[in-house]
Amino acid sequence: MGYSLKDILKALNVLFLSKKENITNKEIEILELFFHKIIQCDNAEKALKIFSNEHPDVIVADIELSENNGIDFCKKIRKTNPTIPIIILSKKKDEIYLFEAIKIQVIDFVVRPTKVENLIYALNQTAKHMVNHGKVTIKLHNGYIYDYKEKSILQTDGKLCQLTKNEFRLLELLLVNKHHTLSKEHIEAYLWADEEITTSAFKSLFSRLRQKIGKENIRNSFGIGYQLL
Repeated sequence: MGYSLKDILKALNVLFLSKKENITNKEIEILELFFHKIIQCDNAEKALKIFSNEHPDVIVADIELSENNGIDFCKKIRKTNPTIPIIILSKKKDEIYLFEAIKIQVIDFVVRPTKVENLIYALNQTAKHMVNHGKVTIKLHNGYIYDYKEKSILQTDGKLCQLTKNEFRLLELLLVNKHHTLSKEHIEAYLWADEEITTSAFKSLFSRLRQKIGKENIRNSFGIGYQLL
């Protein structure tokens, strides 16, 4: 996958269902780092109401709850939303729980105490799932919003601009390498492979993309390359 994990998840809200005594600072720090908003809850019944009202994009649920278990909660969610990514947390490695988690097609089953690398792996799988099945948007430097699935730009004045194939491929390449300057040769090789492209056609592509995403979003360092701000 060519997308930035942090950028994708930063546009999403997560419902975190867990008993307070089971939550670690490490878990909260990771979720805060990657998600736009964390909605915490320790009760499955309340979590169902939150789900209906807040419409979170991702669910992270603990199996061990005070009144029931997180699997039962997730089963109810699956009846109304078959695609929302769900990550299960549990202190138990019980095969019954694992089997039930597989049946409701969770993204991952993370055993507590939570290891950072395991939770981040689960979040990486969540990002992939969202790109393939959900609505993923990224806010650009100037406030414009790019929709990965629709391949469109929503400008701040409400105008919606559809990107051509080369325009969205160029933008996504720049997004992946957001903190790097890409040379003209690198971009040409990615977009056109061995096909020859004229300088005017190259400049025309950048000009069209800049018109749709805002000129201020792309920095051109003369003789070095291009970078998305």
